[in-house]
Amino acid sequence: MPGSEDDSSSSLLAKITDLLDSNVKLTRNVLYGIGLVGFIVAVKNSGLAHLITSKSDIPAEFIAQKVRIRSYVEAVGTRGIVHVQHRPFLNIVPKKWRPKSHVQLEVALVDITPQGGKWLQDTINHKIVWFQPLSVIDTSVQANILFRKYLTKQSVNVTLVGQGICKIKDLTPEQLKSLSSPQEELLKTLLHHQKTASEKQRGMWKIQQQKKTWTASAIINNIVAYPIHLWRKMRRKSSK
Repeated sequence: MPGSEDDSSSSLLAKITDLLDSNVKLTRNVLYGIGLVGFIVAVKNSGLAHLITSKSDIPAEFIAQKVRIRSYVEAVGTRGIVHVQHRPFLNIVPKKWRPKSHVQLEVALVDITPQGGKWLQDTINHKIVWFQPLSVIDTSVQANILFRKYLTKQSVNVTLVGQGICKIKDLTPEQLKSLSSPQEELLKTLLHHQKTASEKQRGMWKIQQQKKTWTASAIINNIVAYPIHLWRKMRRKSSK
């Protein structure tokens, strides 16, 4: 009968409610446990606790998803190679048991000059940075490296090119065709900033412009001054 079914359902619900009310502590612990498991799964999937000890530990999906990896700069090499130690947002493994991590980063798509190497030393050495891996090669990781400036994160790659300290690497047609989507996106940004730096004569572009101007001016002056100098020299000889 419908009435008896409703009564049995209500009775079962009442029993469950009474059980939960009488075991509040157990219910709370169960809910906390479910929440903790969900949090651990979410952290694992986000990569926040994934420890990278070498370039081979970087998952392929990190490149596609543009994941930024928090790291500490141990040293900057003479050719602009940045040596970092991965420091995940959540360090679940105790420090004394944590394996030593070491990843070599190259400033992707940027030709590092001596001035660029000095800038890296002065700006990011022994500091926290975030790197976005773009490709993993034999010796290192091509990356877009970000550093904190005031309250924002800025790209090392873009800053070096935008200030005219460095310029974009010369790429062959084959290399251009093999660029991934994140690399193409970064290259487009770098081209825009390099054009701006050149037009506003920043850094190396200012020096090159000054050299051109001085050379042209010197040639004109020499052309004009040489006949006068020669005439004066001949006049002094004839007067002796």
